[in-house]
Amino acid sequence: IESEYFFIAVPTKSLRTLFGHFCPLESSSIISLSKGIEKDTYLFPSEIIMSCTGRNDDKICALSGPTHAEEVSMGVPSAVVVSGSNITLNKKVQELLSSPAFRVYSNTDMKGVEISGAIKNVISIASGMCIGLGFGDNTTAALITRGLNEIIRLGDFFGAEISTFYGLAGIGDLSVTAFSKHSRNRQFGIKIAKGATSADSIREMGMIVEGYYTANALNDIIIQNNLKMPISQSVYNILYEDLSPKQAIMDLMSRDLTHENN
Repeated sequence: IESEYFFIAVPTKSLRTLFGHFCPLESSSIISLSKGIEKDTYLFPSEIIMSCTGRNDDKICALSGPTHAEEVSMGVPSAVVVSGSNITLNKKVQELLSSPAFRVYSNTDMKGVEISGAIKNVISIASGMCIGLGFGDNTTAALITRGLNEIIRLGDFFGAEISTFYGLAGIGDLSVTAFSKHSRNRQFGIKIAKGATSADSIREMGMIVEGYYTANALNDIIIQNNLKMPISQSVYNILYEDLSPKQAIMDLMSRDLTHENN
């Protein structure tokens, strides 16, 4: 298929299937909007794309940020970040997409951007669970703050730039996904907290809930590398090990007292 730019917005778990039927020219640049971690390989979207296409990372970038399509399509002022090692490509994407209602920033920490995009969905499920259990703003604010701490911890492990997590792809996307009525992951968490099964919730919503699949792959990474990410592991245990959401909250609140930066 011939085109200068390809924007890929399929679920992470479908990327390999897509590239099994789709072969962009070597000269084409690929902009990934996918967010997640591939089970078993533990690859992020750009890494899957490189694996499937044989491209170097200078032909790939990631686009991320606090942007629900429902609002972008209505012209609501929004901002995103395009991230990749090729600064020239980043600038071209900025010029291509920017408008009075859509501002595009640039950075070179694609790893940090993709970590943020993947894990914020897991934390958003937890946010929805808090809402479903009837907790208030205090709980949600504390949850996403500690959730950001876990995202940063994973980013540090992978060698990402810490400043990325305080930007649009980090705290920006985490905030909108955890608080917005448009968030699929949040809605999914609400349903789970009210007693629905994962399968029934996904079927009823009729959409991919990326955080559900990411939680599974992320839990493996946490265990294999002895990382401290209790919220993310609690989400996994609720979705895959039948831990009750209420018990998970009680367990998190009764953990040993520690310094905030730990």
